[in-house]
Amino acid sequence: MKLLIEYYKMALQSIRAARFRSLLTMFGIIIGVSSVVTVISLGEGVRQQVTTQAGEVSDSLIVVRPGREREAKAFSLDSLRSYVNNNTGSLSEKDWRDTQKVEGVRSSVPVGIVSGIAEYEEREYSGSIIASTERLPVLLNQEVEFGEFYEDTASSRQKTAVIGRDVAEQLFEENVPIGKSFQIRGEKFIVIGVFAQQDSGTFAAINVNTSIMIPFDAARDIGGTIQLLQIYIEAAESADVSMVSQAVRKTLIENHAGQEDFTLLEREEALEATNAVFYQLTVFIAGVAFISFIVGGIGIMNIMFATVSERTREIGIRKAIGATNSQILGQFMMEATVLSLVGGIFGIGLALLANGIIRVTSDLQPVTTWQVVVIAAVISVLTGIVSGLLPAVRAARKDPITSLRSGI
Repeated sequence: MKLLIEYYKMALQSIRAARFRSLLTMFGIIIGVSSVVTVISLGEGVRQQVTTQAGEVSDSLIVVRPGREREAKAFSLDSLRSYVNNNTGSLSEKDWRDTQKVEGVRSSVPVGIVSGIAEYEEREYSGSIIASTERLPVLLNQEVEFGEFYEDTASSRQKTAVIGRDVAEQLFEENVPIGKSFQIRGEKFIVIGVFAQQDSGTFAAINVNTSIMIPFDAARDIGGTIQLLQIYIEAAESADVSMVSQAVRKTLIENHAGQEDFTLLEREEALEATNAVFYQLTVFIAGVAFISFIVGGIGIMNIMFATVSERTREIGIRKAIGATNSQILGQFMMEATVLSLVGGIFGIGLALLANGIIRVTSDLQPVTTWQVVVIAAVISVLTGIVSGLLPAVRAARKDPITSLRSGI
């Protein structure tokens, strides 16, 4: 232990003697650790937000999505692609209308994307235009902060709209543009409500903050295409959700010529599927960030080879007065390890700072767990050990006489 402490002191002295060079050497480790910790913290924060929101959604909710989704038990590009760009199936307006007639269904709510651009005076907004019905905010537990949502089917053809916060600020340049009108495909729509801010981690497939919500029938009247992203089905209170789910599945299979090219999920299953998306994306991005560790390791190896060459005479003197190969090996291994450890500490600090800035400047809430910090620190240390091994072995094998002569 005393010898390790001595190695540690010598390593710190060496790093202090070449501060700028040591900082440049640690740069790859700093970037790698900060990137991995930040990405995983963002993924965990979004996952917790989704879980919280899903806990506020009714247990009787059933979600229908186009295409067959795969389980995401292990990371693969195929499974990631199936979640991000699932074009293996589609939902139609007939599917939505027919699910309304299934026994035990209290309400069936479509979520469709309308093709078009919103225009107000000289400004345009090309965000999501969503066609849906009056029950959507209830099913998603999404409040309307100002004004109201269109409430009944009698007004479903009226040209009204409820917009998100970002739409209000970007299209109208104000927070509460109630009563103002804008155009979609030449038709005038009046703003009757503004949604409350939606968390970034959301159980829904839409971002309410950047969306314009209009009645489904009104969307049909203005022409264009409506692509159904999802159908939310609410089972009656007295109905068995599993039985309703099976009845809905049977109806949709009949509509799709006997093919089950859709995914039907109850609330917990939908939550697991949504979490799987974030899991896959987090693992993928974190994997890319790990490349920085390789770059950092190569940097440490290069600088340690240079250090060994520069300190050839020192190695010769130490060996001449009795230092063993293992002691020389330990000295240089400790120096590489300390370099990577200090880089890891700086990287963790940078990640915590980045997470704090993200919390203040956005509605994302990164969650940094101690497990992630420990794993990042351990990986940075291992990177230093592996990177410093070859230079340290080279230093330990140097002949003391040749080393002394080279310094003359």
